[in-house]
Amino acid sequence: MNFNFKKTAAVLLCAVFIRCACVAEDLSKYDGCVIHSVEASSNRIKPEILKNRFPLREGQIFNSERYEDAQNELHDLRIAKKLSFDLKPSEGGAVDISVKAEDGYYIFPLIFATGGKKSAAGASLAAGNLFKRGETLMFFGGSGKDGSMASLMLKDGENIYQASFINMNFEQRFYKGSRINNDGIFSTTDDEEDFKNPINKIYTKTDSFNFLYARQKGYFTGFISPEYKYVRYSKDMKSGNYSTVGFGLNYRKNIRSGANMGALFGYGLTDKEQSLKNLPAPIIGYSLQAAYKNGGDWTGADFNISKISAEARSVVEFKNRHILNVYIKGEDSFSAPFAEQVRADDLMSGQGRYSRTLYGERGAGTGISFAYYLARNNTGLLALQPFYELAYVYSDKYRALSGAGATLSYKFWRFPFPLGINYTQNLSDGSNQISFVFGGKF
Repeated sequence: MNFNFKKTAAVLLCAVFIRCACVAEDLSKYDGCVIHSVEASSNRIKPEILKNRFPLREGQIFNSERYEDAQNELHDLRIAKKLSFDLKPSEGGAVDISVKAEDGYYIFPLIFATGGKKSAAGASLAAGNLFKRGETLMFFGGSGKDGSMASLMLKDGENIYQASFINMNFEQRFYKGSRINNDGIFSTTDDEEDFKNPINKIYTKTDSFNFLYARQKGYFTGFISPEYKYVRYSKDMKSGNYSTVGFGLNYRKNIRSGANMGALFGYGLTDKEQSLKNLPAPIIGYSLQAAYKNGGDWTGADFNISKISAEARSVVEFKNRHILNVYIKGEDSFSAPFAEQVRADDLMSGQGRYSRTLYGERGAGTGISFAYYLARNNTGLLALQPFYELAYVYSDKYRALSGAGATLSYKFWRFPFPLGINYTQNLSDGSNQISFVFGGKF
């Protein structure tokens, strides 16, 4: 018979706590106890799958912080109208955990349109827990002035699969100081009226197909992403095959997952009550990610491509739920052709809207924002989020792109996407953008 000294000591220590305190409301008093059993029950999802999605296992040492994280992972599935968790002492000084989910399934179509200097329209179809696995399935497609795209994503437990196709047809305009117009299928910004004298105009057509596979294990997520990409220029540029394979690793803790469509059917609201309460103490979350992308003869590319990037984010959620977000990123394209060079707006936090950006061999950027809740109630969340962001990109020298502004948005509990308006002032050239906001997260 194998003897585990640490496990036996933990059981004896836990027994002392339980004899003294019986069932304690302060769950940290159970830290160090052995988990004797984890039981799960549900309406639809298979109980063994629900139990598997709950990260704590029999035989592990109980930790109150990890117990809270495990509960949040089930909330993030967004398939239950109600989630119940119970922790009680077991024989021999261990603890038993039970999880109960009142879950269902959903299928939801959504059509939307954007307007501004450029317009676009799209549609999505989301489904969850259809196959009783707690899975999320999403199809999204749309088109605009610059092209069209379609994407299919499946999240099943620890695995994420996504396939995307993008076709872009647009006029690339070049300005002094390594500035170019921003493109994008759903972009509402256009520089043509504000900046009338580009030094060059090139018609560009891009076709790309990308597949991504990611696997999550605890706080870590690793991913691989092969991409076929063919670019055609009307003149003076390197047309050809830009196919690559990307790899990356992400570490994330105490950062909320994005909402999903389950909230529209009353699912995904299981954490509403706790979200409306103030926190006993601020929570600090953070994420770190490193990624590398390579292409050449081995991927069928006509050019040698090598890009490396690293980024970090820190999120502080205060007692009253206001959120401070700080972001930093660096990227190097190692003298890659123009189609794979670094863009300034890719280095910033994503809060601002810009009609022009910078491009170059390498760069670094940062951003800071603060989500202040003007209202938190049973209907939804009204937030004002001021921000500042800055990026430096090197071509023949380092140049800066910076912006400041604010987003005013409202998110209904029964609708998973914030709706609002964004104002951005480009501090580098003085231009202003006012945009409608649909989606995002805070």
